Amino acid sequence: MPSVSTDTSGSVLPASATRLSAGQCLHLRVAAGTVLHAGAGRIEVSGPPQWLAESWHIPRWRLRAGETLTIPARGWLQVVACGDAAFTIAMPPGVIDRLAALLAWRRRRLSSPSRHQPQPIADPAPEKL
Repeated sequence: MPSVSTDTSGSVLPASATRLSAGQCLHLRVAAGTVLHAGAGRIEVSGPPQWLAESWHIPRWRLRAGETLTIPARGWLQVVACGDAAFTIAMPPGVIDRLAALLAWRRRRLSSPSRHQPQPIADPAPEKL
C-alpha cells in the first residue's frame, strides 16, 4: 500500500483537492480545528492518538463525498482511500495570526532590559538617627 507523509501544521495548504487512488494512504500532521472535506469517493481517517482511561486510543472516522470532519486535537492523521477519492484540507482560521502574535510577545518580553535589572525599593519610613 503506497504511503505519503506531509507536515501541514505550520503552513496553509492550497485549496485544490488531494486525490488518492484506491487503497492509497496519506499521513498528515495537522493542528486542532483543521477541517477535512471529502469531495469524492470515501475516505477513512484515523488519529491523532489519545490517552483514554489509561490506554492508547486512536479515533477513526469514515467520510463519504460531501461530508466534513473537524479534527479535535493536533497530531498525526492517517487518511486512507476506499476506492478513488478526493478531499480538501482547511487550516483553522487565525492559526498563523495567533502564532505571529505569540512570537512578537515573546520577542518583546525577552528584549526588555528593565526586566532583568534590580530596582531600588523606596523606604516608607526612613530611620532617624
